[in-house]
Amino acid sequence: MCGFAGLYRKLGITEDDKKAIINMSQSIRHRGPDDCKTYFSKKYAFAFRRLSIIDLEAGAQPFSAFDGRYIGIFNGEIYNYLELRKELSEKGYTFSTRSEIETILTLYHDEGPEFIKKLRGMFAIVLYDNEKNTLFFGRDPFGIKPFYYRSTPDGLSFSSEYKAFMFDPDMKEYKIDDAALQSFFTFQYVTEPDTVSPDIKILPAGHYAVIDEKMTVSPVEYFDARFKPDRFISFDEKEKRLRDAVMKSVEYHMLSDVPLGSFLSSGIDSAVITAVASKLCPGIKAFTVAFGVKEYSEIENASGISEHLDIDHIKLVAGLPDFLENYERVIYHLDSPMADPSTVAIYLISREAARHVKVVLSGEGSDELFAGYKMYKDSIPTSYLCALPGGMKKLVYALGKALPEGTLGKHTLMRDIHPIEGRFVGNAFVFTEEEKKAFYKKFDPNVNFAQRTAPIYARVRDVDTLTKMQYCDLNTWLKSDILVKGDRLSMANSLEVRVPYLDKEVFAAAQALTSKDKLAHGTTKYILRHAFRDLLNEETVMRPKLGYPVPVRLWLKNELYDWARDIILSPYADEFIEKSAVLEMLEQHRKGEKDNYKPLWNILTFITWYRLYVADIENTRLRVLAGEL
Repeated sequence: MCGFAGLYRKLGITEDDKKAIINMSQSIRHRGPDDCKTYFSKKYAFAFRRLSIIDLEAGAQPFSAFDGRYIGIFNGEIYNYLELRKELSEKGYTFSTRSEIETILTLYHDEGPEFIKKLRGMFAIVLYDNEKNTLFFGRDPFGIKPFYYRSTPDGLSFSSEYKAFMFDPDMKEYKIDDAALQSFFTFQYVTEPDTVSPDIKILPAGHYAVIDEKMTVSPVEYFDARFKPDRFISFDEKEKRLRDAVMKSVEYHMLSDVPLGSFLSSGIDSAVITAVASKLCPGIKAFTVAFGVKEYSEIENASGISEHLDIDHIKLVAGLPDFLENYERVIYHLDSPMADPSTVAIYLISREAARHVKVVLSGEGSDELFAGYKMYKDSIPTSYLCALPGGMKKLVYALGKALPEGTLGKHTLMRDIHPIEGRFVGNAFVFTEEEKKAFYKKFDPNVNFAQRTAPIYARVRDVDTLTKMQYCDLNTWLKSDILVKGDRLSMANSLEVRVPYLDKEVFAAAQALTSKDKLAHGTTKYILRHAFRDLLNEETVMRPKLGYPVPVRLWLKNELYDWARDIILSPYADEFIEKSAVLEMLEQHRKGEKDNYKPLWNILTFITWYRLYVADIENTRLRVLAGEL
């Protein structure tokens, strides 16, 4: 696991570029504290930060192969690289290291850009062909590893993290993409391939690009995680395929030359991963975090799982001071604004885990593959509402609107009369368009959240409602929230997080599942629960999801009220935010008139991010170079 940064210039690398690449490397030093190297050529410069996981002695990057024809850098893990190396050896190729990067360059030489389809793992790859004068970019199928780039007619800049562009000499200031920001207030994140800056893009998951001296980046899709429910395969056969795929994936993901552990919450996802891992490595450590408020704590249930598995369980109980002390650092490390309160919890448990191991396994991705979110279960029984005649829909909506706030089913009636394509934007939905008008000064009525999801739904017109929701979440929530916070906040602590569910073979098993395979017997993820019921107790198997809960809702009414008010009243982001409207939200929340914690957290996050990355960016640069961030 590592990080990289690079520059590619049509007119050649300048002295300013050489200084810039050093600073870009410094900004991502947390991704690779074990080694740091740079490589300068006439037209390109690479910087690489290494966190040594496999082949600790060799495999330093940038790596040169075929007498200097190729120079490559790579962030991630290729779990099938030994099999690939064996195939290449049988073709007559020889290797000087055990490293993945040497295998990658050899495979590229043998097969060209389409080689990427053979890789099983999480990765972001850059390689330069000195013979053809072309640059290759590639990213893993699910978007586990990040890849940012900035393209101009004169050159390219690229990095594992957005923050590195603070030191790009061609980027004089950070601009704000008003449309992207408007969508952030819907989703609580900016959906890839966009960022909050119009100048910086993300290479989409499952894509690669070959760039010549024209400097044009035209991503090519090589993988689309599209579901294909199959009613003709028996449940028993699907269950066997799934169990075998998950167990094999966990085994692959445990490939490491350094100590390894597991994140353990109270739910089925992490419990399955930890249970399988503990069979392969009985001495594995599990890590759990909570914030000391009982109804928000997963420690008791996680402890029960660890006792059942007889593994070492390390528990971190954090408090409000821990939250406040690390809040700014978390916002900085997330790169783009992301209003997910669980981020601080992930940062803290990653920091604790890094004191014991270098690699942890995580259960992320299971909810999207196997339909784990409660909203999936809630939406299916009422999906018939959108098929009602227009007049009936109006009556249903009026009935829902007339019900008192807090009445069970009120918002379901108002919501589910609309087709899924027009109302579902993924797991997080913060502000409606109407609500944004009240505080977002640059609100554009021609920009609608559905514009972000329309291309996604266009690909799955002919499937059922549940499959549409899962596909939307895979391409929004998972890629732009779940995996972003997992990567940035673990790597901020020089910790590698691996996600065994997000594996091509596991997806192949999940791909064929029908709604009845996933939602059955009153629960979500039924087939996963059933497949691993022998490894866990019944309580764990059937327990609903919590997911790193943080008591922000409670704190904003009391302990964090003054803190939040100070952020709102600060001089930052005034050109975007109507502060009086946000103060009203805060008062409503404090008095219990309305639960506004998600909207408030969304705005507080943006204001803090804006201060760090735009308004006070010169100070941020100095703090980064001084090692304070």
